[in-house]
Amino acid sequence: MKKQSVNLCLYPHPFSRAYLKQAASECIRLRSLTVAALLCALAIALEKFQIPLAASLYVSMSFLVIALCSMLTGPLLAIPCGVIVDLVGVINSGYAFFFGYTLTAVLTAVIYALFLYRARLSFLRLLLMKGCVNLFVNTLLGSLWRVIFYHGMSYAGYALLSGIKNIIFLPLEVFLLCLLFKAMDKPLRQLRFLPPDGKFTYRKKDIVLLSVGALAAVALIIPFAIFYQDIDSFFRNLF
Repeated sequence: MKKQSVNLCLYPHPFSRAYLKQAASECIRLRSLTVAALLCALAIALEKFQIPLAASLYVSMSFLVIALCSMLTGPLLAIPCGVIVDLVGVINSGYAFFFGYTLTAVLTAVIYALFLYRARLSFLRLLLMKGCVNLFVNTLLGSLWRVIFYHGMSYAGYALLSGIKNIIFLPLEVFLLCLLFKAMDKPLRQLRFLPPDGKFTYRKKDIVLLSVGALAAVALIIPFAIFYQDIDSFFRNLF
């Protein structure tokens, strides 16, 4: 049986017919479906091992797996992956289903894929990608879901509280993404999951800045977690 060739070319942007055709082909490739299933299962498992910092404040590493899955399978396959991870997570947690959080999971996976799939990875690309997710999805859209679902305070209060959290966590999250993709870069290219000329590029200055930012984030996360209840109460009284 003739082995199906795999197109591993890079695309300058995701808004082209060739890119969409390539992304659509991932939805029927057995290897892509298998990888998506395995990484979705890993993301669901990691959701069960969240690190609690305070009430309603926790750290989860599942975003790393979702980003990796989106990079390997593309933006179209990322849609059902986001839905599956959210729905199974809801079933496992016992929480009530809310369509807004499913939409959030899908948009997050799609944004990851648009930045990572068949693209030349760099520190700046990862920073912009995670910044978009933290600002538009986690803060602006997530605050709207909290207003609808919890009715605790106004949209402005939720947005400010979420914005502070996402700004603090951003350097650490980008640092972890850089470590992941740097570690996985060579083996994934050897296995022909990534283009051979799509090596993760970075400068020493980027690593220094990112390391300093990650350390600063850790230093800020500790007092933020300690005083999280006070900060939350302040915004509730203010808004």
